[in-house]
Amino acid sequence: MSMLRIGEKCFDVEVVVFDKDGLLFDSQHFWKYLAEARIKKLLQMDGFPVDEWCSTFGIHYQENNVIRVEPQGIFALAPPQEEIIVTASLMCKYLSLDWGKCRDLAKKVFDDSDEAFDLLGALLPKAGFPDIFKKLKAASIPYGIATSDDYARTKMSISAYDCFEDLNFIVTPLNVKLGKPNPDMLHLIAEKMRVPLEKIMMIGDSFVDVMMANLAGCIGIGIPDDSEMKHIMEPYATCIIDSLEEIEVVEEVYTNGCENAEQSG
Repeated sequence: MSMLRIGEKCFDVEVVVFDKDGLLFDSQHFWKYLAEARIKKLLQMDGFPVDEWCSTFGIHYQENNVIRVEPQGIFALAPPQEEIIVTASLMCKYLSLDWGKCRDLAKKVFDDSDEAFDLLGALLPKAGFPDIFKKLKAASIPYGIATSDDYARTKMSISAYDCFEDLNFIVTPLNVKLGKPNPDMLHLIAEKMRVPLEKIMMIGDSFVDVMMANLAGCIGIGIPDDSEMKHIMEPYATCIIDSLEEIEVVEEVYTNGCENAEQSG
């Protein structure tokens, strides 16, 4: 029987769930490319307040360049469906169009920018990926992804670096009533995989990931990019580490000092 060890703690885990952006791939690198693709399309609309859109979404935009994206902002945390609604609201305010037209126009902007977006160029794998997937596969521990991104982009991202078919599931906001940090995604995974929630490990770079795990009664592992995010994570995370490389797969008989495996936070 295999277990996961993080430092001196061992966890009896039957399913591992990963966030995607910020955990498997460098978030700032990805967000910068995606934000610039969105902005390029928005700039083509006369009268649209691009600067206000950037400020609303937590995007630092100066001299036609995206400098940084706030990890706790709308652009970083909201699923595309919610981003479209916020964008449509700004269109409604500034372009003097009715709501239905604004909503359709915002969706078209997002669809067009996605089509022009160089996804592979925006991907920068983080330390430990895809090696962690290979370790789990070798140990026959099922794993998959719970992300605020959409299915198509998730599939393309993973396929660029690992075997997509090895994933046991992908859960996006379209699969649940409420997205992160609500526990719906983990409830769905527990039902699909037929495992108890306390045997699921959720790994993410944002407080919404570990908060979701905490609310669901799962094991929540945080890997934040900065001290501010770490501080926000602390009340919810089972433990906080620096890298996916710190997660080891071990055989139960060799868990030296870890005989009492932890199951939840």
